[in-house]
Amino acid sequence: MATSGISTSIRKAKVPLSCYFCKGPDIKWKCDDCGVHMCNSCKVTVHQGPPSKQDNDVVSKQDINKTSPGFQEVTSVVIASVCNSYTTTLPAVYTLLCSNDDLIYFHYNTITSDNYQFVKGKLLKSSIKILQTSEKQIFDFTIMKDGEILLKEFGGNTIQLVSLSGEVKTVLDTFPMRPLAIHVNKDNEVIVGLREQGPPFPVQDFSVRQVILFGSDYKRKVTLEFDKEGNKLFSYANRIRTDSRNVVYVIDRFDNANRGRIVAVAINGRLKFTYDGPKDLGTFQPEGITITPSYNIVVADYYNKALHVINSKGDLLGLQFIFKDLDINYPSSVCFDTEGYLLIGCCRGENEEFGKIHVVKILDSLM
Repeated sequence: MATSGISTSIRKAKVPLSCYFCKGPDIKWKCDDCGVHMCNSCKVTVHQGPPSKQDNDVVSKQDINKTSPGFQEVTSVVIASVCNSYTTTLPAVYTLLCSNDDLIYFHYNTITSDNYQFVKGKLLKSSIKILQTSEKQIFDFTIMKDGEILLKEFGGNTIQLVSLSGEVKTVLDTFPMRPLAIHVNKDNEVIVGLREQGPPFPVQDFSVRQVILFGSDYKRKVTLEFDKEGNKLFSYANRIRTDSRNVVYVIDRFDNANRGRIVAVAINGRLKFTYDGPKDLGTFQPEGITITPSYNIVVADYYNKALHVINSKGDLLGLQFIFKDLDINYPSSVCFDTEGYLLIGCCRGENEEFGKIHVVKILDSLM
């Protein structure tokens, strides 16, 4: 019995960690990608030296101690307060973006109707001031640093730039591939989802589904297509966003019913996580996505009329059914304005004629 007790004590003894590189005892950091612990000096001089390591996630020892995998608390409250609500003149707000000068841009489109429109406006105290409208059948659009608009219309293989003066010119022709979602990152580089010609679903072995990073000169720089095991990263890149570390977040659709998931990929091609929604939720239909300053991801779930907030590792932090709680119906787009308010673009509800834009504050702990 004594021998057994000694053996148990030995097994429970803690072995002090040392720096993976210099073997010193002053551990301050851990790289989630490499799995190594390191001191502050080696983090800067050794670990972050090679370009291949510069996109890795390195967390502090204090942050490691604060989090325990599998015990992440999920809050049922995401929105702290609703500040204002606006009724648009469109049936839905499919993409909603806010520029640095607090102008809003949104659009409605459908391939089954001639009622489509692209709107530039400004939110006033009690109404939306419409500054410009355009009858373009837009699939997706994004805002450049200088305020110019990049857009991709339904059909065709081109991406167009709309200058501040209203001049339109083609800047990218992706033929024979078809462009899907478009996005501009913090470096004014253009990120485009692409697929082969023909029906989008089902995705076949020979299907080509990519996300391409183009430089500010519109020359191809990075192609994201497969994970390390050779599996397709994407099925249909419907929306794309990036954070300040240039991690790429994609709303990836599975089928014509718009069921999907979130795929997060580092710019070096490493798959960070996929998020399919909680298992007990059933259908997950992500339509809108935006990123908080602390790298949390806010997702508008159209089918469940809900907002999901996940962290940069794909863990669910918050899930609120906003229609049930706040009468916010069919969320289809989300973005932050310059003051940190979350804007939610919605489709019209039952017995409603027009879509709405809601301005809300989310919990500080989720920002």
